[in-house]
Amino acid sequence: MSSFFDFTPDPKILIALTHTPMLPLDSLCELIDNAIDSFSAAKIQGITIERPLIEIELPSRSEISNNTGFLRVADNGLGMTHEMAENAIRAGFSGNNPYDNLGLFGMGFNISTGKIGRITRFRTARKENELCIDTKIDLEAINNSKDYRLPVTDTAKPEGFTNGTIIEISNWWPEGNPNKGFILKLVHYGIQKIREEIGRRYATILRKRDILIIINSEKCEPFEHCVWGDNRFVEHRKYGKIPAVFKFDKILGNKIRCGKCTAIIPQGETKCPSCGSSSIRTIEERVNGWIGIQRFDDAEGFGIDLIRNGRAIRIAEKSAFFEFVDDLKHVTKDYPIDSQYGRIIGEVSLDFVPVDFLKQDFQRSSDEWQRAMKFLRGESSLQPTKPGADDNDSIVYKLYQGYRRVRNFGKADLYMGYWDIESKSTKRISRDIEKEYYEKFKQKIIGFYDDAEWWKRVEEADEKPLETLIDCPSCSSQNLKESDVCTICGHILKSKQCISNECGETIPLTAQVCPKCGISQIPQIQTPWTCDVCSTRNRPEVNICEKCARPKGTPNPLTSEYLLTVSNKSDELSLNDLSIKLADGTSSTPININVYITFEPITSINDDEGLPIITIKNIGEIIVFIDKMHRIFRTCNIRPEELIAAEVAMFIYDTNRALSSYKEHNLSSITWKIISKSWIDTMEENPERIKTEIKTFFEHIKNRLIEIFGAEAENLLDEMSNSQKKSLANNIISLNGDLSKFDEMQKSGNYLRFIPDNFILNIFSKRPEKLFNGGIWDVSYDSKSVPILTEEMTKYVWQKIKKSYESCLEDLIMFMTNDTIEKLILQRVKLSLNFLQRKLVI
Repeated sequence: MSSFFDFTPDPKILIALTHTPMLPLDSLCELIDNAIDSFSAAKIQGITIERPLIEIELPSRSEISNNTGFLRVADNGLGMTHEMAENAIRAGFSGNNPYDNLGLFGMGFNISTGKIGRITRFRTARKENELCIDTKIDLEAINNSKDYRLPVTDTAKPEGFTNGTIIEISNWWPEGNPNKGFILKLVHYGIQKIREEIGRRYATILRKRDILIIINSEKCEPFEHCVWGDNRFVEHRKYGKIPAVFKFDKILGNKIRCGKCTAIIPQGETKCPSCGSSSIRTIEERVNGWIGIQRFDDAEGFGIDLIRNGRAIRIAEKSAFFEFVDDLKHVTKDYPIDSQYGRIIGEVSLDFVPVDFLKQDFQRSSDEWQRAMKFLRGESSLQPTKPGADDNDSIVYKLYQGYRRVRNFGKADLYMGYWDIESKSTKRISRDIEKEYYEKFKQKIIGFYDDAEWWKRVEEADEKPLETLIDCPSCSSQNLKESDVCTICGHILKSKQCISNECGETIPLTAQVCPKCGISQIPQIQTPWTCDVCSTRNRPEVNICEKCARPKGTPNPLTSEYLLTVSNKSDELSLNDLSIKLADGTSSTPININVYITFEPITSINDDEGLPIITIKNIGEIIVFIDKMHRIFRTCNIRPEELIAAEVAMFIYDTNRALSSYKEHNLSSITWKIISKSWIDTMEENPERIKTEIKTFFEHIKNRLIEIFGAEAENLLDEMSNSQKKSLANNIISLNGDLSKFDEMQKSGNYLRFIPDNFILNIFSKRPEKLFNGGIWDVSYDSKSVPILTEEMTKYVWQKIKKSYESCLEDLIMFMTNDTIEKLILQRVKLSLNFLQRKLVI
């Protein structure tokens, strides 16, 4: 059978076809969308498609360069009739369902296929038909002949093909055409990368609808977010427990619309006033999905996937959720603002919100979009001091309040960490460990795929380790870690078996004689042994090194193998691909500097005080171990960065000794270049950075004051001086923009967010017990007498505690009102801030 399809397009479609800026991966998605829609159509008709499958074959780079090969997308869906096929490939066909489908061919099909190649072969067949419909779209031939009729024939079905649609694109565009290299850009991503991207864009479909997408013989795995379980939470003073994941399925309303042109239908009308269609649809404005907290933060790898009918239209969307646009169109970044890393993620389906015709974004000016965003992130800024924030009860707002910062590692901020002995506080876990955990998550290893192992690291951050003690499993008493027998109950902590085959008694590890059979545990045949610590060769009968007095088997404390077991990596001090400009103008060979902070002294046989730093040099890498508790750092005002830079400088100097004739090639110059390139921002006493930290500190106190005083907060206003009240009004106007609701702010206590900093000192001076005892600081403070002290002595102790905090607050307030850069003052202010933050209640 032979006939013709009418391929005559509207003139505007030809312009769109040749000039539309579609991205290569989006063009592939257009073809995948059409295949997915065929399965949806089957489901609506009650037809079961066994093992729904989309197979994609991409050409190789060599085939593209030789103008051979093809891009094929095949599905085993329902297939089409002649009429359906003609409409599907005709540019501008307007019979598409705008609500329930992803593609349905039409203009998107023509744009995507036309940008990839010059010739598209289209075959489709239904299960009950013996033959398949076969036609070819040759864009150059159509353009040259101006004949838009496409020859169509019924041909034999390809082997193994019973039903569905096959699209093959070939004949890549030549030099001079705007689409030259379009297919090459797609293939240049790499097949595995394309699989990963398709797995991300269609993750919800691949997970829920049991559709299999295969690219070049390997299936696409659905992307999975590494999110905390919904049983995890943080405690917030205002909102209580804020879970790490919010799941929702909310119907915002219903709209009666035209099923053809999407126009809103007035109440009672039976036809569309715009196009006259009688296809009337009630569209349910349903927002469903989840938003939560990723188990790690990242500079780019956060944001919320926005999905329509199963395809992610926006991946890791940030601006819609984390930027606020005011009435004057001023854009304010809300998150992240405390660091460059974010961790709020999610998947949200917005099937009712219209998208642009290329499906690259939602129509953000539409009413549907505005209603969805109001539900998800509210209409105000996420920052609690901004106008309207008090009324914001959205999901993103609550997550922002609970998980905005990552500073208190452990359960407080739900972040993995470890105990740092130098600062006597928790530090964030190394990003290397995070990467290791994430790789295990992707491999779906138990404990890492779920969050059990991640959670252990969170709990460990809240527990101060007892480095030198171990618990007896029998009586729970604590023993030195070197002990092999419990000093309380005699339980064997470290054991071995008696060397006598007849006895076999379990005895302490260091026992030289079996207490049961009396046989010596020193083997009769012995050979000399070498001490791992000092390399001394010892006589076989001794178990203690004759030179360094270390027990036999003691590991060398200066090896990387041992030091790695007693240290944590420092991402702040580590450097990747460090390279500096040398004296001759060239750049030094890039090296990685991996720095580890030890939680034990770095001991040396020849140095009783221990070593501050040890470096181990490998090809392209320097491993640095630092004991930050060493005397040089604690009492000599030396920073770890200085010693690291000196060690690295020596390495660069030695590897470039050919430049020794240059006067600039010296250790001091090289050390300075390393510091100035790597740590200058953190090492310099920067007044602006310190002011930002103080501002954040005061904001925290002001928010806590609201909770501490509650209904009493209203009365504090009477204690303010006129100048403080004036500052309060100015702050409200500049930060909130509205004084009209001040009465409400006074009753609720929210005005305390805007009080001048010096009023905090007033409150503290009059009511220290409110701010101590877990209010602002976790410090015990009681005006009552201490039994072992006289009343006068008790009063002196409490006054001394109070005065130390008052002095530090005065330092901060004075610094914020002066533009000083004097080094000693900066150092004092930093010490005062550190002191006030030490026991701060979060």
